Amino acid sequence: MVYEKILLPYQREAIENFFKYKYSILMWSRQTGKSFAVALFAVLRALEKKNHLVAIISPTERQSKELMEKVKRHLDFLKALGQKIGKVEFFEDTKTNVLEVKFPNKSRIIGLPANPDGVRGLTGDVILEEAAFFKDGYKVYQAIFPSITRNPDFKLIVISTPKTKSDIFGHLWRMSEGNPLWFRQKLTIYDAVEKGLKINIEELRKGVPTEDIWRQEYLCEFMEEDEVLLSYELIHSCTLEGIEADIKELQGEVYIGVDVGRRHDLTVISILEKIGSHYYLRKQEILRKLPFSEQFRIIDHLTTYANKVAIDETGIGMQLAEELARKWGELKVLRVYFTNKVKEELASRLKALFEDRTIAIPPDKDLIEDLHSVKKSVTPAGNIRYEGQTPDSHADRFWSLALAVYASQMKNEDVFKPLKVRWL
Repeated sequence: MVYEKILLPYQREAIENFFKYKYSILMWSRQTGKSFAVALFAVLRALEKKNHLVAIISPTERQSKELMEKVKRHLDFLKALGQKIGKVEFFEDTKTNVLEVKFPNKSRIIGLPANPDGVRGLTGDVILEEAAFFKDGYKVYQAIFPSITRNPDFKLIVISTPKTKSDIFGHLWRMSEGNPLWFRQKLTIYDAVEKGLKINIEELRKGVPTEDIWRQEYLCEFMEEDEVLLSYELIHSCTLEGIEADIKELQGEVYIGVDVGRRHDLTVISILEKIGSHYYLRKQEILRKLPFSEQFRIIDHLTTYANKVAIDETGIGMQLAEELARKWGELKVLRVYFTNKVKEELASRLKALFEDRTIAIPPDKDLIEDLHSVKKSVTPAGNIRYEGQTPDSHADRFWSLALAVYASQMKNEDVFKPLKVRWL
């Protein structure tokens, strides 16, 4: 193989086994060349077989485009090689666009986002890339698996960094253990370096913000979900691309939640639109280290368009909340003082919307990590606490969204004074 000097031993082993086995599953660390390996296999497979389809399914369309770019780089390399040996005609007749490559032998490679309806009925090899991060992983697998079993020559390759044991990747990883039909490989960052990857692990570790992220993304350990309020699977099931909108353009009921940053935390403003019984997070404004006067100006302007605003009045948020309530009135501006009991109520209301699938959020990585960071714990005194932390916040995006949901569910008669705790 012309790639022998380029491929690392574990990449070469994986590609060789892709050809040998009908089913393959790889749990590899980040930065170990997962996409490079599967993109090369896709090209080699399409070259080997006539009138064959290789479908690469990624979590989002953006990721599909990025992986298809790797496919095209492999083709460019082979074309350059063909020029040197006088066999370039085949590659010159290969047609490419953003999400498809067509070969003269009528084989194709296509890139698709992980949409269950969009992948149903594929007839060929299927590669599930970063499968742990699919929004509807089980439904995607249900849609493609019958096609794989229809032809003994069709292959399924599942490759990902792990996330949770409950998602589709975690399920397939457990199911494939000890199964002779599957090629199964785990590769941590330490394994990769031992097998030839040139990377400074010490420098890499310094750039990873938390121990949990390091263990999950580089040591290939599944995340513990037991005490997490919102699992990744639940969060991803409620993500929706293209829902961001300017507050001036919204036609439904508009509710705003403001979590005021303490010390170095963020101040986060969530703009939530309610249409019927469904909620759409249209935008989160992130205010970093802005003076009080500037924060007030921004929140005051947005309040103009809102039906109700719920604002955290704990600590330094008190002044902002008082100023806003003084201008707009206590019925429009709801001041919320955070206690353990209040946080429990806010968290429960937000979780209910996710479980009912009546809320949609943008697929923003920082937002998703913030939502997933909140955990339930019990203090020595037996009290329940909800706390969370990511590299740049103390779950500020979570609490801001929870406050917006609270504002949407509070009728005027539900609001009490003084507004320390406002629960029925």
